Amino acid sequence: MAENRYKKLMGNTMIFAIGQFSSKLLVFLMMPFYTNILNTSEYGIVDAIINFAQILIPFACAGIYNGVIRFGLDKEYDKTSVYTTGLYVTMGGFIVLALVSPIFNLIAFLDGYVLTVLMYVLMSNFRRLNLEMSRSLGYNKTYAANGVANTFLFVVLNILFLAVFRWGVMGYVLANVCADAITGTFIFFQLKMYRYIARPARINKRTARSIIGYSLPLIPTTVCNWIISMSDRYMLIYFIDTSANGLYAAAHKIPTILTIVATIFTDAWQISAVTEDRDKLESFYSNVMAAFSSVAFILSSGIVFTAKLGITLLAADSYYEAWMYIPVLALSTTFALLAQYLATVYMVAKKTIMTMWTTAFGAALNVIFNAIFIPICGIQGAAIGTCLSYIALFAIRVVHTRKYIKIKWNVPKFAANFAILLVQTLVMLAEPRFWIAIELVLFALLCLINLREMLLTARQVLSRRRKKH
Repeated sequence: MAENRYKKLMGNTMIFAIGQFSSKLLVFLMMPFYTNILNTSEYGIVDAIINFAQILIPFACAGIYNGVIRFGLDKEYDKTSVYTTGLYVTMGGFIVLALVSPIFNLIAFLDGYVLTVLMYVLMSNFRRLNLEMSRSLGYNKTYAANGVANTFLFVVLNILFLAVFRWGVMGYVLANVCADAITGTFIFFQLKMYRYIARPARINKRTARSIIGYSLPLIPTTVCNWIISMSDRYMLIYFIDTSANGLYAAAHKIPTILTIVATIFTDAWQISAVTEDRDKLESFYSNVMAAFSSVAFILSSGIVFTAKLGITLLAADSYYEAWMYIPVLALSTTFALLAQYLATVYMVAKKTIMTMWTTAFGAALNVIFNAIFIPICGIQGAAIGTCLSYIALFAIRVVHTRKYIKIKWNVPKFAANFAILLVQTLVMLAEPRFWIAIELVLFALLCLINLREMLLTARQVLSRRRKKH
């Protein structure tokens, strides 16, 4: 069984990697195209619209997709009741959102885009519902392939709408809507999801109440996550302007490589964490966390060191100054991912209310820090505020999750990783004499500290495969 759990985690991670890394990387590499087509102000508006739509998504479906994957993976629950509950909640929530949507016209940057935003929310929720159901049914390869197809359509439609039709901001948003609508409908019919739709009277009421009860606390959790990761964008617009947000959004794209890797892993990890025997979870969590944190610190270190090169390659010349925000944002993203990993402890324990409270704590700090640092440090203040809030969120979850699963930490190694990455960030921003050599030495040192952990993990996986054969 010990062999199977690591093998299963590795296998699912590889499937999601093939399906998502190529697709996410393609969007990442489209950044030069966007920054050449859209000026900093337009890019700032696009970012504001998409992020606003993202915060509407959980409200419009009561965060039900979280319950669909959690209860869909649990064998004791009827799949028809799980999917039907998800579908009815999604459709009902959208109707409510459409009724209150006229108030969105009061928001300046949404002028002329309200209907498009509504379609964005509906199609995104419909596709997400079907994707989570496909994972709960074990169709991991289909889930991954759908991600590739969605990204391919998104890129093609962006080129068509932005470069050919010259639809600007509207074109970017419509590309999202159309890609989600097509791929969401395709997977619905491909996996014959209509088999799992029942009349309301046939739904298991206990299952429906459990799913909704699990999902509802994750709505404020999503809101708080949005506040931590996105409120700085709107505060930049308020304190400075949309161009400042455009630069900040461009800088934020570079550390996205960390998020891509983490998302691939998290999709596989959720399945393993939920289905693993409870008496083995402590060692499993500890071993996986050690490897995950090592990868996160190494990748973040590389992003900090190559900040100037990254923005040069991936953005137009007018965005070059955004490089100076990348190091702090890379550090911020590292702790965001570590905190996200710890959130799966609450998922396994079905204690989503604690996910909400800990995230709310981080969100409150984020708003306070942004209000303090943006007026003083400008755009860099937003990066600093977000970084500090994620570090605080990670710290509180390290302490609190021990109530459910006692993860073992190599504190000296973790402290060394953090110290090196922090020094790297400061050196990159200060640019002292021989800064390139200093960065290289620090990067090499960080890799050396984590080498043993990475080799042990690789050996563990490979040895299990040899035993299998």
